[in-house]
Amino acid sequence: MNKKIILLFSLLLSGFAFSQTTVTLQDQCNCEVLNGTAVSAAGAITPSGADTGDIYVNTTTGAIFFWDGDSWELTSTDDQQLQNFGFNAGTNQLTLEIENGNIVTVDLSALNNTLAETTSTLVDNGNGTFTYTNEVGGITTFDSKITTVVDNLDGTFDITDDSGTTVTIDT
Repeated sequence: MNKKIILLFSLLLSGFAFSQTTVTLQDQCNCEVLNGTAVSAAGAITPSGADTGDIYVNTTTGAIFFWDGDSWELTSTDDQQLQNFGFNAGTNQLTLEIENGNIVTVDLSALNNTLAETTSTLVDNGNGTFTYTNEVGGITTFDSKITTVVDNLDGTFDITDDSGTTVTIDT
């Protein structure tokens, strides 16, 4: 009988030694943790009756809010305001100064898609013909006795002289 009591006592003692304790957030922060979908944006005032520091977890978005005494606010936000900005056209650098003195520089060089200026020329050859040279060096010569000019609506023009010769000029 003594052996049975000792065995029973040992089992009870080992059960206490290996038991787990669960600690909840409420135990750690002395707050109530609520959940649902009622709070979906900062500034919400419902559900009401919360104590300062209570936490609300939106079960759809996963956003976590806390009650600041007046409204539900996000637990983490960065609402720093832009204080100043500048752009250096020579380096294509955009500089942003935000609240608390933080400065961010952004290189916008990759967005620079301006094309170099090119020149088209039209030269009177002095013999009744003209020579047109486009921006990429393409040369077209045509007679000055033009009878028709047709806009092809694609940046090209067909010029037909009185002899029936047609040339296309790409502008």
